[in-house]
Amino acid sequence: MAFKSVLRRSALITVSAASAVALAACGAGQISQTANQHPAVDGAMNGGEDAAGKGAENTNSALGFVNIRDAHILVDPEAGTAGLKFSASNQQRATESVYTLKSVTVEGIGEVELKKVAETPSFAKAAKGENSLPRECQIVAGPKSVIDPLAKTAKDNTGCIAYYTNELDPSTLVGDKSSAAGQNREATFEFTDPQGQTNTYDLDITVSADILEAGAPNRGADGMIESK
Repeated sequence: MAFKSVLRRSALITVSAASAVALAACGAGQISQTANQHPAVDGAMNGGEDAAGKGAENTNSALGFVNIRDAHILVDPEAGTAGLKFSASNQQRATESVYTLKSVTVEGIGEVELKKVAETPSFAKAAKGENSLPRECQIVAGPKSVIDPLAKTAKDNTGCIAYYTNELDPSTLVGDKSSAAGQNREATFEFTDPQGQTNTYDLDITVSADILEAGAPNRGADGMIESK
């Protein structure tokens, strides 16, 4: 009986060792498979075929230097507010090229009214006119609840960033039978490049519910948020 117990233990050790090797190999493969992927963000970005945008001339070498990330509509069901959240950066490195954000429109909503509320010292020094986007600088936009805390630290931020707020009409995100949360809307970002040509970037963006602070909402026995 003792010999059989030893055999069983040996078999278990062998299986465990083989499983560990298999898991390690799987993990290594997973790392190699994802090594070149972009980091996960909540919203859409102009990657792949959308990276170059669309301009009057497809041969325009200035196309493709505006990078839009984390674009989505953020809805706060508790406050009854909504806003467009995104960041846009000028990736041009060869020259002192400055782009200008002309407009942002969202399907079913129309043009989004952006209001600059703060900028870092580096951005103020590099900016060339209203809504300009200097080289290696960034525009960060969102609802006040997201942007205001960031704007308060702008003067001490060493980055090149301008902060914008906006507010969307919540009624445009509610249908007759349900809200638009989880659905997609098409957003068009329009810039002028250093040559004065118009570049547009079309993205399908998601309507996302705001993440409530832990413990803030009142929940019933069924776990659902109770209305006040």
